[in-house]
Amino acid sequence: MHRSFLSQNPSVLWFVATLAVFTVIVTLLSEVTGVDMISTSFVKTLGKTLCLCLVAIAMDVVWGYCGILSLGHFAFFGIGGYAIGMWLMYARTEGIVIESLSSQPIPPTPSEISDAIGNQIFGVVGSSEFPWIWAFADSLFLQLLMVIVVPGLLALVFGWLAFRSRVTGVYLSILTQAMTLALALYLFQNDSGLRGNNGLSGLQNVPGYEDVSQATISILFFIASAFALGAGYVFFAWIVSGKMGSVVKGIRDNEARVRFLGYHVESYKLFIFTVTAVVAGIAGALYYPQAGIINPGEVAPIASIYLAVWVAIGGRGRLYGAAIGAAFVSLLSSWFTGGGAPNINLGFYVIQWTDWWLVLLGLSFVAVTLFFPKGIGGLFDLLVRKQS
Repeated sequence: MHRSFLSQNPSVLWFVATLAVFTVIVTLLSEVTGVDMISTSFVKTLGKTLCLCLVAIAMDVVWGYCGILSLGHFAFFGIGGYAIGMWLMYARTEGIVIESLSSQPIPPTPSEISDAIGNQIFGVVGSSEFPWIWAFADSLFLQLLMVIVVPGLLALVFGWLAFRSRVTGVYLSILTQAMTLALALYLFQNDSGLRGNNGLSGLQNVPGYEDVSQATISILFFIASAFALGAGYVFFAWIVSGKMGSVVKGIRDNEARVRFLGYHVESYKLFIFTVTAVVAGIAGALYYPQAGIINPGEVAPIASIYLAVWVAIGGRGRLYGAAIGAAFVSLLSSWFTGGGAPNINLGFYVIQWTDWWLVLLGLSFVAVTLFFPKGIGGLFDLLVRKQS
C-alpha cells in the first residue's frame, strides 16, 4: 500500500506549523509593529539561529542519513556568505562613492568611480584593484547565482574525487577538514581578493534601503530565514523518504550490501553531498547580512566541528533533532557569551561563562554521546511512543 509523503513524515506538518506560528509571534512582538517586546538585536539573533538550523539539517542529511561525517560543511555556509557579501559591500560602497563625487564640478568617469570603489574596499589591504573574483560583484543576480554555483561546484568536484576513490569513514572526514583548512588559510591571505583577515563588513546595510530602519530590515531577513528553513525542511524530508531515502540510509548502514544490490553508491553520495552544500550556501547568504560581517575565521575547521556537535546534541538521523540542537546550542551560546549568564563565585575561583562556555559545550557533547546517543530529538520519540 502506497503511503503519502506526509504519512511517511508526520514531523513535517508539526515543524512547518510551529515555525509559522513562531514567525508570526516574533513579527508581532518586534519593534516594527510598535509593540517593541523583542529588540532588533534579538530579532537578528533569532534570524541567524534559523539559518544555523537550516545548515544543521543539511549536515544531518549528509551525516545522520547518509553516514558521511563531513567536517567541512560550514565552509560552504561561509562561501555563500562571501558571495552575497561581495555584492552588498560593492553596491554600498558604489553609492557612497558616487554621492561623494557628485559635488565635483566635472562629473567623474566610470573609470574614476571604479578606482575609487576599489580604493575604498581594498585600501585596508594596500590595494585598489579589483581581483578577478569580483568580476560579477556589481550584479545582484549573478552573485545570488554564485551563492548556489560555487558551493555546489566545489562540493561536486571534491565529492567526485573522494567518492570515486571510495574514501570512507575517518579518512573522508579528515579530507573534508583538510579542504576547509586550506580554504580558511587561503582566505586569511591579503592577496586572496577578499580582504584577508579583515573580511567583508557592513553587510547589514542593504543597498537601496538606506532609508529603511534596521528594525524593518531585520524582520524581513528573519521572515526570509524562516521561509528558507521551512522549505529546506520539506525538501530534505522528501529526499530522505521513499526509495531514495531507503537507499541513502542503506548506504549509511551497510554500503557494501547496497552496492552489491546494484545501486551506484557513489552517485547517491555525490548527490547528497552536493545538494546539502548548496543549501548550506543559501543558509550562509541569509545569515551574514544579519551578522553584518564575515571573515576567514567563520570557515575555519572548528566551525564545522561545532556543526557536527549541534547535530549530535539534537539527535542525528532526525531532521527536527538537528534543528532543535542548532537552536538550543546557538541561543545558549548567545546567552552565555553575551553576558546573560551570571558568573559563579566559588570563593577561590570565579567561573566566567564567556571563558567556560566551550568547556560546557564539550562536556555536553561527551555526555550526550555516552548516555543519550539519540540526543534531544530522542525525547520526542519517547513521548510519541508513550502516547501511542
